[in-house]
Amino acid sequence: MAADFYASLFGSVYSAYMERPRLARLISRVVWGGDLRPYYESMNALSGVGEGDTVVDCPCGAGPAFRAVPRGRRLRYVAVDLSPSMLDRARRRAGDRQIDCVELVQTSAESIPLPDTCADLLLSFWGLHCYDDPGAAIAEAGRLLAPDGRLVGATFVRGTDSLRQRLLVRPGAGDFGQVPSAAEVEEDLDEAGLAATSLRRSGPMLYFEARRA
Repeated sequence: MAADFYASLFGSVYSAYMERPRLARLISRVVWGGDLRPYYESMNALSGVGEGDTVVDCPCGAGPAFRAVPRGRRLRYVAVDLSPSMLDRARRRAGDRQIDCVELVQTSAESIPLPDTCADLLLSFWGLHCYDDPGAAIAEAGRLLAPDGRLVGATFVRGTDSLRQRLLVRPGAGDFGQVPSAAEVEEDLDEAGLAATSLRRSGPMLYFEARRA
């Protein structure tokens, strides 16, 4: 997927409705046949980060997870995305929310310029299905996570029972890359040294959590 894909009108519309949970949940239910509530609920993982912890948000998109960044807590929040337009939106969102701990990094999810075992929490929302190599992105998450680190994410997956969902989720179409199956996500987590603690399907969406095995 080209890095500037989200510079389009689609990127602007997508960013706008993902910042509005009620609208996003309606669109998700009507278009995709899946429940988006677990996505917004999973942002609560940010409430568990401690003073001085490091959070990696990759891909950060336009910064929808910024809504859950705890106030008054000193932490390092590294927001990573390949799309310059998404990073521009994330920069504005951080400013609007007066969040001064956010560092914006333009790079791929497979090669994040941070040291090993530095991340206490890694968020991977709606990125794996966009990548040419989802397993490499999960391996990078495994490299970055600290011994007690936690991975929280969501992705579209292949292998749904619905014909409509199979027609909509097509590898190589739109912003879809090599869309993984749920089984492949679990296998990639295991190979990265991460133990899945939660795998939940809703239509073509997979919500997952993992810790170091």
